Amino acid sequence: MERILCTAYGDSDADRGITIITEKDSSYSLDYIKVPGKCNFCIEYKDVLYVPVQTEKNLIMEFKKKEDTYVLDGTYEVKHFYSHGTIYHDQLILASFSDGVDAVYDRNTHKESDVSVHNRKIYKCHGRSHYAGITPDEKYVFTVDNGFQQIYLYKAENGKLQMISTKDFPDENIRLMPYSAYSERFYLNTERTNRIYVLDYANGTFHIQDVENMDNKDSCFSGANSISEDGKRLCASLRGEDTLYYYRIQKDGSLQLLTKKQCGSMPRDVLFRKNRLYVACTDQNVIEVYKTDNDQLEKISEIPVNKPVTFACI
Repeated sequence: MERILCTAYGDSDADRGITIITEKDSSYSLDYIKVPGKCNFCIEYKDVLYVPVQTEKNLIMEFKKKEDTYVLDGTYEVKHFYSHGTIYHDQLILASFSDGVDAVYDRNTHKESDVSVHNRKIYKCHGRSHYAGITPDEKYVFTVDNGFQQIYLYKAENGKLQMISTKDFPDENIRLMPYSAYSERFYLNTERTNRIYVLDYANGTFHIQDVENMDNKDSCFSGANSISEDGKRLCASLRGEDTLYYYRIQKDGSLQLLTKKQCGSMPRDVLFRKNRLYVACTDQNVIEVYKTDNDQLEKISEIPVNKPVTFACI
């Protein structure tokens, strides 16, 4: 039995929250976690689901897992609205797109124990911290800034963030940066130019090894970027053109395009799970399900969800 969580914007407060999708015998049942405002992301750790919510105040709602559902355990006010995060050495690291900051969230006090503000002198706007991840040697945590075009590398110890270095990119709106254990590379997509940078990592440093170019038209912009559980496939979506790019990841890290597939409107996020690919089509109010048993994508189902946004980290 497979369980997937997806945040949703909905059309009203009653529709906003998290959809719990349970798959059994090729059929799907739905349950819901309602929240009182905007929610872009949630993450589960040690049977607690952490849900950042934006209302008049910025909140983190904590839900205890009980069997196949979740029960609200507490609501806590925080400084910023967080849109992505990761778990690093038992610490919850959060990234705020709206405020351009990273933080360590103390799970005992339910507050930020440290906050790092993104900075880049040549830019007058504030940053947009969009993605958080961990280096494969597990020495550092990193975040991707979609506004300042930088990767921030930190040591995170005892609830504190220590900046180690930054890596600069052109003004392309760098976005998501998953890792393939198969090729031992990171894959960073760009929203403005529809590229995928293939990055080597060694000893606290990222190096560009290769660049894959998707269609670059005014009408489309890259959205999701996800890697299969075995690290051998990558799927990126182009919004506007509503197209999925399905790649084989070669052992040397390069990408081989297997197919381009039209999908539903505004593919905001994609998720591999076993031999399935799930696509959150925000403007079509569905999650599309594709088989990935071979080198093609075969659509097999649609799950109705009101404005699905992002799949959870569980």
